Amino acid sequence: MKKLLAFILIISFPILSLMAQTGTIKGIVSDKETDQLLIGANLIVNHTSYYGTTNKLGEFLIEGIPQGKYKMTISFVGYQTLVKEIYVEENEVLIFDIKLSSTPIHLGEVLVTSTKRGTIQREISLPIEVVTKTKLDEIPSTTISDALTNEPGVNLSRDGIWATHVNIRGLSKQNVVTLIDGNRIETATNIAAGMSLIDIDDVERIEVIKSGVSSLYGTGATGGVVNIQSYTPAYSDAFNFSGSLNSSYNSVNEGSKGNISLSASQSNWFAKFSGTLRNAANTETPEGTLENSQFKDNNISAAIGFRPFVNHELKINYQRFSAKNVGIPGGDPFPATAKATYPTELREMYSIEYQLQNLFPSLMTLSAKYFHQLIERRVEIIPNPNAITNTGADHIIDGFQFQTDWYLSNNNRLIAGIDYWQREYDGSRTRHIIPQKRFIIDSPVPNSIYKSLGIFAQDEFILFNNRINLTLGGRYDFINVSNEETNNPNYIIVDGNRNDNPPIIPEASYPKNENNDKSWSANIGLLFKATKNIDFTLNLARAFRSPTLEERYQYIDLGGIVYLGNPNLDPEKSYSIDLGIRYWSDIASIKGNVFYNTFTDLVADQYDINDSLYRTQNIGEAELYGFELSVEVNPYKKVVMYANTSYVIGKDIGNNTDLAEIPPLNGVIGIKTPVNNLFNVDVNLRYSAEQNKVALGEKSTSGYGVLNLFVNSFPINLGLVDLQLFAGIENVFDKAYRNHLSTFRGLVALEPGRNIFAKVKLSW
Repeated sequence: MKKLLAFILIISFPILSLMAQTGTIKGIVSDKETDQLLIGANLIVNHTSYYGTTNKLGEFLIEGIPQGKYKMTISFVGYQTLVKEIYVEENEVLIFDIKLSSTPIHLGEVLVTSTKRGTIQREISLPIEVVTKTKLDEIPSTTISDALTNEPGVNLSRDGIWATHVNIRGLSKQNVVTLIDGNRIETATNIAAGMSLIDIDDVERIEVIKSGVSSLYGTGATGGVVNIQSYTPAYSDAFNFSGSLNSSYNSVNEGSKGNISLSASQSNWFAKFSGTLRNAANTETPEGTLENSQFKDNNISAAIGFRPFVNHELKINYQRFSAKNVGIPGGDPFPATAKATYPTELREMYSIEYQLQNLFPSLMTLSAKYFHQLIERRVEIIPNPNAITNTGADHIIDGFQFQTDWYLSNNNRLIAGIDYWQREYDGSRTRHIIPQKRFIIDSPVPNSIYKSLGIFAQDEFILFNNRINLTLGGRYDFINVSNEETNNPNYIIVDGNRNDNPPIIPEASYPKNENNDKSWSANIGLLFKATKNIDFTLNLARAFRSPTLEERYQYIDLGGIVYLGNPNLDPEKSYSIDLGIRYWSDIASIKGNVFYNTFTDLVADQYDINDSLYRTQNIGEAELYGFELSVEVNPYKKVVMYANTSYVIGKDIGNNTDLAEIPPLNGVIGIKTPVNNLFNVDVNLRYSAEQNKVALGEKSTSGYGVLNLFVNSFPINLGLVDLQLFAGIENVFDKAYRNHLSTFRGLVALEPGRNIFAKVKLSW
């Protein structure tokens, strides 16, 4: 890595002279009516790689912009987007005092970076949902998955209170790529909990691309992408130091949390630190305590950025999330009476990125990034007093990305690059039969490596005076998967005597092998701005997914249902179409989508009645189709009425049966309003219809409606600090209900009951 950085610095010096003709934009963004400084407002120099964010003082700084005429878009959630024409001259500093007019309707003004460049949501055709820091502060989410549960087309799926993941339009786990700051989170796909290993208090926003409509991410994105962005301080014209301190409490599990965040910046550097502690007891349901649902975790994260020269930037990030004694009250692999816990869970990641801008008139950005991530997973299963099973594995993920951003003309923008990542698995399982003093050691997955190399490009055209945005994307991937020879069981110890050649289980043993997959993906995105307020979108895509290590080699036997892998699986191929219409105005905001997704060789765990186990198989053909609709209406002053709904049907065409893990019709209806300019009130009803279209082995689920109440104050200035209060009640009437995608086992198969929560936040 040192050699790589040295090489980048050496080659950069000869081109420094090419970057002299640049200018700077800086200023302040505030509320037009109240003059309140807006923190986190986004400023984008249209059709370039240049964008900035306001800091705690409402200030922004964008340096190194090539000489020329541009349009700059200024946006902030809850405010009308403003577009200004600017002319940047050599060595000039443009200073702006920008005033934005507030609006209670969301107008697609939030920043999105899932397209691998900064733009606002309204300017892209992708079916995408964005949850911002403001929203994350207002709701008492335990995990990232909880925070997304009210977004249309995105559903919570849980194996416990802490161990959760999301389902996007009927697809989940291995069909959804999860990224933290652009870095893949790759871990086991049975009881995944990948999104539980991220600190919500360190998150700036969450972006969800629905369906496999983007070719930028390669294998695994057939169902969508969840891109989680950590908080990154903005550069400042002068030295700036800021921070926040918050604590919260949840009554449903006596959960408490504390977080401190600190950041400092100047024109050529920034630094930040964040630390969080959480602790929770068992969760209460309307019919009793959900035993073994406790958890305890902590997180520290740090980042630094440095600009050694104009248009050069070095970023280094570090994150360490650790959890202990996490209860898993549900999950198919073990019996209902078992006690299952994560004794320890750890995710440790660091990344380093070097970026150069304005290299040549057409090459706007060149960046190189490396990341390393370790996920340690330990599971303990106690099926009965006479047995204990301990499973442990290390998942080591390394990745590298090289990307270029070309500004070919005022109407043509190209992103192209190459990325490589690999996941190395090293694990074992020990089953201890206590009365017999017997230990059985086997491999739930052989020691193996999954490697992926991809070349990608995405070209964007602005046509007919910005009435049409056309995006063409393509990618080609090379997948290599190799495993060591594994015979299960590996060995047995009885009364201290080790037997290295026990009778093996043929279907759970795997010879040394190597598989190579090659595949391509492509997408076409079209955004048509029919009028000032109405947009139409069209997305066509071909995506693929090469099966995971678990799907190829798994042998999951924890005393409950047994899962077996299949090393001969073919990659999944999918074709999708998404049609959307969007209406934006100060009175109403409407988004609607219909979609159809067809699969060939869809990989699924199919139940074998004869052997009473699940085997991973390719389903010949499958299809998913449905719709989503979300509406916000501003009938009076700043009162907002909102609603969304989504529905999906999944079919195994070959067997004419329903697919598993398909959510029912569900959505949210609510109203929110400020009260006397002191606080906001948000009341909503989250509902779900009955789901009786189920796969073999699944349970039907009754419909339900759950009422929630949220209250948050406006920031209260106390001199040196600002105080903000949050409170509310989830499940106001203590409704007993079951989420169809949950896998609770045991005596109580219910979601959490009434939760009274409170949060205090101090910021400066």
